[in-house]
Amino acid sequence: MKSLQKVLDIIDKVAETRRAGIRELSSMTGFPPATIHRIVSTLVQRRYFDQDPVTKKYSLSLRFLELGSRVQQQFNLTAIARPHLERLMAETKESVNLAVRDGDEMIYLDHVRSDYSLLQLFTRPGVRVPLNATGVGKVFLSKMSNPDVNSCLERTQPKPRTPYTLTDKIGIQEELSRIRTKGFSIDNEEFEMGVRCVAAPVFDHSGELVAAISISGAAVRISQEKIDHFGKLVKRCSLAVSRELGFDGTNEIFINQEKGD
Repeated sequence: MKSLQKVLDIIDKVAETRRAGIRELSSMTGFPPATIHRIVSTLVQRRYFDQDPVTKKYSLSLRFLELGSRVQQQFNLTAIARPHLERLMAETKESVNLAVRDGDEMIYLDHVRSDYSLLQLFTRPGVRVPLNATGVGKVFLSKMSNPDVNSCLERTQPKPRTPYTLTDKIGIQEELSRIRTKGFSIDNEEFEMGVRCVAAPVFDHSGELVAAISISGAAVRISQEKIDHFGKLVKRCSLAVSRELGFDGTNEIFINQEKGD
C-alpha cells in the first residue's frame, strides 16, 4: 500500500504543477530520486505520463482525459437512461437495472425498484457481479469473439452460484450463440435462486456496447411464458437509450426490431 500511496502522491504533484522533473518531485514528496524515476518511468510506459524530450519534465497524459470521459459518460448514461428505465418498470411491474462492464465484472449503475421488495438482492447501484452468471454480463460476453470469451473464462474461473449457473465453456458458448440470435439474454436463476432476469445491450454513437439494461424479478412472476415478451420490451428500451446516445441502429442484430417485435 505504501508503494501505491507514493504513486498517487506523484500523480497529484504533477497534476498540481502541470509539469515537473525528477528533482522537483523528489523535493515536493520527499521520496528519493531513484524512487521517483522508477515510478514515473512506469507511468510513462503505461501512457499515464508524457515526458518532454527537451526539458525532461513529466506531465499528465491524455490517458487521464480518456478515463475522465469514461466516468462522465457513465454519469451521462445514467441520466439519459433513467426515464426509460422508469417507463420499463411501469410497463412490466418488475425492477429494472442499468449496468456497465468493469474488467471481468459488471457493476450496476442504476436500479428502479418495483413495488415488489424481493429484488434488493444484487442489483443495487455499486454492486459487482460476474459476467457468466448474470443477464447483463452475458450481454457483454455475447459480443466477444469465442477466443476472447475463453480467455475471460480462463482468467475468472467461474464457479457455480446456483445449480443453474453455467460454468463450462461449451455450455456458455452455446448460450451466447442463442443470445446473439435472440438479441437478449436471460439469467435463469443462475446468480440467485428464485430470481430471473432478461437483459439487452445499449450502444453509443460509435456502435460500441457501453451498457446493458435488465428486467429482474421473481422467477414465479417472470415465467418462461413471459420471457420472450419481456425480451422484446427490454430490447425496445435499450434501443431507445442507444438512440439517445447517438446510435443509428443499422448495424447491430441485437436491436433490430424484427417483424412482430
